[in-house]
Amino acid sequence: MKNTEICTVGGYNEVGRNMTAINVDGETVICDMGFNVQKVVEYQDESPTQEAYSRHLLQEIDAIPNINKIKSWIPNTKAIAITHCHLDHIGGVQYLAPEFKAPVVATPYTINVIQRQMGDNSVKIPNKMIKVRPDSIYNASKNIKIEYLSIPHSTPETSLLAIHTKKGIYIYATDWKFDNTPVIGKKPDYKRLKELGSIGVKCLIIDSLYSGKNIKSPSEKIARDLLQDVLLGTENSGSAIITTCFASHIARLKSIIEFGKRLNRRVVVLGRSFGRYIEAAESAHITKISDKIKMATYRTDIKRLISEVQQKGPEKYLIVCTGGQGEPNSVLSKMIKGEFKFKFYPEDHVIFSNLLIPVEPNLTNRNVMEAHLKDAGVRIFNNVHVTGHCAKEDIREMIKLTNPENIIPCHGFDRLLKPSCELAEEMGYKPNRDVHLMKNGEKIIID
Repeated sequence: MKNTEICTVGGYNEVGRNMTAINVDGETVICDMGFNVQKVVEYQDESPTQEAYSRHLLQEIDAIPNINKIKSWIPNTKAIAITHCHLDHIGGVQYLAPEFKAPVVATPYTINVIQRQMGDNSVKIPNKMIKVRPDSIYNASKNIKIEYLSIPHSTPETSLLAIHTKKGIYIYATDWKFDNTPVIGKKPDYKRLKELGSIGVKCLIIDSLYSGKNIKSPSEKIARDLLQDVLLGTENSGSAIITTCFASHIARLKSIIEFGKRLNRRVVVLGRSFGRYIEAAESAHITKISDKIKMATYRTDIKRLISEVQQKGPEKYLIVCTGGQGEPNSVLSKMIKGEFKFKFYPEDHVIFSNLLIPVEPNLTNRNVMEAHLKDAGVRIFNNVHVTGHCAKEDIREMIKLTNPENIIPCHGFDRLLKPSCELAEEMGYKPNRDVHLMKNGEKIIID
């Protein structure tokens, strides 16, 4: 008799490189295919040349998942199912998907971002790209159906994957939170999650990045209120305002634009990544942004637009740009270093509406950036942000709703994943029997 086997390909030794393979009676579904963004950033900092990325290079620096452990599963893979558009979940698609004779399946916005990312790199892959509407089902084979359940996160059209098989349901729940007042999109479908639990969930693979935090993750509405306090609740009438946020965070960008309008400032958005995500959102009919902003995505256009802002008066504009991690090649870094001609004055505002990912070289780069801003007398507002990930009490609710037979924590290394195991034990699960702490490349039989 055939069994169900799960391989934790990537995202179980690190934050990033997410990929999980679920093999049921010989048919496989791949969940996500990301890369390790930090490894790529470190390589960029260390490499003296702007070498084009190749699969060989990314394997060498350990930035993409190692698929050797599932080689025998590749010929009968039925779908590469992607949950959302962040690079740690889609970054490996253009390098690894051609190994599989299977379609890449995701929501329209996510597919749009993947296609634009490949277009930026002049890459084409042979895999069919299939768009599925949020809260719909894709028939991967006569035995496997993949349900795309809408769930709030820090980018639109994020999905939990409920993989329906004859052996039961397998839920892949990475990058989500229970947000009942999202700025864009729908609140969670608690009723459907409970229905899946009553049908029978064999295994829940669950985001455990913040499982050690004894909180329920705050709503995006809280971040919107924080932004409102900073932008509308401080004296900034004669000052420049520069804001960073994650380019994929369309809801956050929408809030910034609305507050810019209330300040009677023209919103200027600078950076190639912003262009990619805004185009993808508009193409998927999620929101219309481009008619409310002036945008520049390429160096010469960014340089020209910054000069225009400087000439006409920065106090008339609200600038949104890349640079929240202190990246040396970001727009904000180049403004500070003078590569883009922008003069910072005392009392100018720089708002970091993003989490600083606390690893090197981010920590050093941001410290250097902030030191330059402080020397110029700039007012700095840090961490005007809330996470898009679940915390301990969200995870508890998910386990209660779906009542899984087995639990596998994902999205991190041991120290981050262990609190999820401890929570599961507290709820009656037994270590190594029905809650499993796994590493990259390991396999487990769920029978």
